[in-house]
Amino acid sequence: MTGDIILDELTSAALLLADGGSVIEWPDDSHGGHALAYAAAGWQVFPLHPHDCNCPGTRLRPGCATNDKARGKVPHTAHGVLDATTDLAQVAAWWTRWPNANIGGRLPAGVIAIDIDPRSGGLETWAAMVAEHGDIETRTAISGRGDGGRHLYVNHPGGTIKAGLGDGIDIKTHGGYTVLPPSIHAATGNRYQWHDVTAPIIAPPSWLASMLRPVVVAKVSTARTPSRYVGDSIADWYSTMHTWAQVLEPHGWTLISGNGDEDRSQWRHPTATSPFSATIKNGCLFVYSPNTAFGDTDSITTAGNPHGFTKFRAFAVLGHGGDLSAAALAARSLHTARGAA
Repeated sequence: MTGDIILDELTSAALLLADGGSVIEWPDDSHGGHALAYAAAGWQVFPLHPHDCNCPGTRLRPGCATNDKARGKVPHTAHGVLDATTDLAQVAAWWTRWPNANIGGRLPAGVIAIDIDPRSGGLETWAAMVAEHGDIETRTAISGRGDGGRHLYVNHPGGTIKAGLGDGIDIKTHGGYTVLPPSIHAATGNRYQWHDVTAPIIAPPSWLASMLRPVVVAKVSTARTPSRYVGDSIADWYSTMHTWAQVLEPHGWTLISGNGDEDRSQWRHPTATSPFSATIKNGCLFVYSPNTAFGDTDSITTAGNPHGFTKFRAFAVLGHGGDLSAAALAARSLHTARGAA
């Protein structure tokens, strides 16, 4: 253990942060001490690689040595956010083993984080909202990156919510995690900090709650009228004649935003723990989650390594274990059954 940490003291010092209360900051910068304080407050935590890590990574997880964006944010444990816990003994064991580990905090089911990223225009997007509706005072963590990036924690408004609020603003939920203070940012060596450690987590004002909820649109049938396809490739015929809904929905995937086929449409696989698992760009599916059938192909999209699937290749992966020949036979059967030449 780092320092003279006494679990009874941590428990009495921490209030129930997850219930919207406040937590007393641990008096020093001991990552283990803060991790225990969060756990005692009811916030599930797990260890992340330290800010100066240079590990090579694995097939399913980015390495810190070659991915600056991942450094200091990659989970130390095998199952990442799914390993997050409030068990004090487990937390103590983790930070005894990795005393410099950054702190990952899984969002409680009743809390969301508004992730404002200045690198993608988040400050401007948020400023426009505030100018129109007014600012909010809630528990806020300031990124150690030093560019004004922050996480605003508010109570979950209930129901389905969007994955983002515009350029540079993502929404993190119970399936995701944030880096908690006083973790160290890899690029700057500065610590993440609470803006006001006594600020409670508030319910989002009505204007924000409204913006968080997706626009409900009447579901339009994805069936298409068969038409003649001029071309020699059965793969091209399949991709031309089918929508992404026809490819993905039979396998339990859910459309999160967009119309399913346009750029930036978001799809979520049935066992996902993140708000979305894949996006559409230029007609192709870019999958970010390794916990899908696409992960087995070693072709998921990672930072600096985009990989898009055409509809036919996705059809092959999801319905035929990646066997393109079997998928082509199945597509030809569909082609014949629909009377296409």
